[in-house]
Amino acid sequence: MTLASPIRAGLTLAVLATLACMSVRPSHAAEPGYEIQVGVGESDNIERLPSGGTDETIATEEVDFAWHEKRPWFDADVDADVSHVDFLQHTYPDEFIGNFIGSSKVNFVPEVFSWDFADNFGQTPLNPLAPITPDNRENINYFSTGPVLSLPLAQELKLVLMGEYGRVDYEDGLSPLDNNRMTGTVGLLHQMSRDTNISVNVRDERVDFQNDLINPDYNRQEAFARFDTKGSRTELGVDLGYGRLLMSGADEGTYVARLDITRRVSPYSTVGLSFGHDYSDGADSFVLLQAANGANLNTPTALQTGAPFLITYASLAWNFERERTTTSLTASYFKDQYQLDSGLNNDVVLGSIRIARQVSPLLQVALGEYVDREHFTTGGDTATEADTGLQVTWRAGRSISVFFSYYLAKGFSDLEIGKFTENRVWLSIGYGRAAEVAPGPAPVRLPGQTYN
Repeated sequence: MTLASPIRAGLTLAVLATLACMSVRPSHAAEPGYEIQVGVGESDNIERLPSGGTDETIATEEVDFAWHEKRPWFDADVDADVSHVDFLQHTYPDEFIGNFIGSSKVNFVPEVFSWDFADNFGQTPLNPLAPITPDNRENINYFSTGPVLSLPLAQELKLVLMGEYGRVDYEDGLSPLDNNRMTGTVGLLHQMSRDTNISVNVRDERVDFQNDLINPDYNRQEAFARFDTKGSRTELGVDLGYGRLLMSGADEGTYVARLDITRRVSPYSTVGLSFGHDYSDGADSFVLLQAANGANLNTPTALQTGAPFLITYASLAWNFERERTTTSLTASYFKDQYQLDSGLNNDVVLGSIRIARQVSPLLQVALGEYVDREHFTTGGDTATEADTGLQVTWRAGRSISVFFSYYLAKGFSDLEIGKFTENRVWLSIGYGRAAEVAPGPAPVRLPGQTYN
């Protein structure tokens, strides 16, 4: 499968920005982590049919990448898991899947002038009620960049000006959902202390579609106050305000509320909670779902639509780590209410848990469960996919690992097309190293952090 050139361009820009900063970073900076894997797998129902199904042998080349760094002049937050998949019995053409979640900031004049880059790459289903297969997913890329200027007005008061250009591209090079976005934000920020701020902000975003006859252009506007603070164990961000949606056939408003809180509850455990209520669309929903789902090979069920909607979401995350045991848990709920087409109203539930145990210095066993439930409130149709995975990792050398994995995927649905069972087994070899991270449990990832 060949990626559309705009998608490649977005990924290339993000990667080049990252590599440019890596080339000049100081020698004591945090080292990125990576793992390159090659493997082969076998499926007993590659098409995920209700009955019958086709056996398929699959060859993969996969890259995991993680880099989290904060310096006075440069920030980086990158998680990626992408794979090239080749179906050896040719049930499907080869494809490129996975998720890239990356952002970076270059501080040209620290605390005064910086430039942001962000890129989100992944897949969305063509039919959210059908099983996720190569025929029912499409690549999407959301690239954005822009300056941030902070002008001191008084000792503790700043005028903050932000501009952003965004580009959303789907795999189809001429998709009517492709769009450009221009966003401007003006804010007055009062620095209450080194790590505590309060601000009032006004934001205006224009969404311009490739085909505005099929998908009319629109504006989203917000006026909100923000409070954020960062302590030794707790980080908190709160937005409260009012938002408007301006488009042909709709001129509506609603309250805006966003909450994002994380806390290190013990040396071994971190929890996080996120809540939001504001206007959104298909591309922003993809970014929120991706943040909750993480960088992996799953396909979150964001609808492919250009129509804006009112979204309400909540997410809970917990990470736990001891000497030999690691546990991560996430649970998220998203409710979309469309302004012009109530037949698209839906809610999504995402849940995942992973438990890993180091049974010996060279052997690790991990068990995971992932659940994605999509429900359309008007018609009442529901589809659920549950994936169970068992992975055994043998550290064959300092940089070499051997992986044996088993996955069971099951579909439950009101529709016959959504009922299936698929078993997969994998054997792969990886080369790489772990990323440099602070000791203790990994930071939690929450949808609300995409607004910070």
